[in-house]
Amino acid sequence: MGVRKITSAQNSLIKRFRRALTEGVTREGWLGIEGPLLVEEALEATTSVPDRGRVGVRSVLLARSAVGRFEKLLRPLPRDADLTEIPDRLFEQLSPTAHPQGIAALVEIQPPDLATVLSHDQVLLLVICGLQDPGNLGTILRTAEAFGADAVMTLKTTVSPWNPKVIRSSGGAVFRLPLFPGLEADGLFERLRRQRIQLIAADRSGDASISDTDFRESVAFLIGNEAGGVAQEVLEKADRALRIPIRLGVDSVNAAIAAGIFLYEAARQRGFRY
Repeated sequence: MGVRKITSAQNSLIKRFRRALTEGVTREGWLGIEGPLLVEEALEATTSVPDRGRVGVRSVLLARSAVGRFEKLLRPLPRDADLTEIPDRLFEQLSPTAHPQGIAALVEIQPPDLATVLSHDQVLLLVICGLQDPGNLGTILRTAEAFGADAVMTLKTTVSPWNPKVIRSSGGAVFRLPLFPGLEADGLFERLRRQRIQLIAADRSGDASISDTDFRESVAFLIGNEAGGVAQEVLEKADRALRIPIRLGVDSVNAAIAAGIFLYEAARQRGFRY
């Protein structure tokens, strides 16, 4: 594969990478990622199971000193992807990280059809309702993949899953887990109910404990904001509100921890069959 060279900071590709690495996505919706681990995860995801969606690495940017170092890593790069070399100092100017590793990429992610996901037997979903901390969301995505969630949806009030901090903390889950961001609560919940998917909100004042509830049928867990939990208007739309049994005197657990506990309990009841 040929490597083109760019030296100007005003080049359109450089501007596109600058936007993506700072804001998370380009105007075309391509995800900006940086570092060899994430680039490798994205390249491996191009051969993922079809019903998990499609991932395509569209462009790779290399610092001049890193060209030889990542030759093996880039062998799976698609033939139609761009490979560009730029001066080290220009790469450092583009990178928002303290210690750039000399490689970045633009990745196109196409989720599967939502109808296909919802048609699965015993579907297991997470709906993130108003979460604001990108590290928490990244952790939730990583945990959702680990415990066999079929997809994660986020409401419009939630931090963008394309936030660079979300991407870095997700452990590559964004490339493998179907993700449907920025949805309206009313339309989504109505659609889930039509598919007979139970809506269960995680709430510290819930009327029952997760340890006393059957999660073996299709279910969507609603996880709320770090400070206030699931908002009242969303709670009113849920079929049930369940609490996690925790020690007396402790107010609540972190939102990402709560999501993990709900997902683990569902996976345990289902015999950890992924």
